[in-house]
Amino acid sequence: MASSVFSNGLGLAGKKTVDAAGTAEALMSAATDGSDHYRSVTLKALAANAGQVYVGGSDVASSTNVGLDAGDSITLSSSTKMLNLSDIYLDVGTNDDGVDFYALR
Repeated sequence: MASSVFSNGLGLAGKKTVDAAGTAEALMSAATDGSDHYRSVTLKALAANAGQVYVGGSDVASSTNVGLDAGDSITLSSSTKMLNLSDIYLDVGTNDDGVDFYALR
């Protein structure tokens, strides 16, 4: 996963692809220093995706939610609690599909 931290530390931009369809993978690895906690995150399915991307918890699958087509996006946010990016999982319908993501503190 490639990512870039904003110079003021208030945001993170990155890309996450899933190697194997049918295998849920966390958006990013858990961090002990809280660097994986943000107020909002926007996920945008890569334009080159051949299939859908499914967003959810560790049990995410094509059978449990509607997927994002190439170019579609979803924003997750909370005004009361920080989102842990390591608790957001992706599954894909086609190997190596994924998302660009933009997270803000």
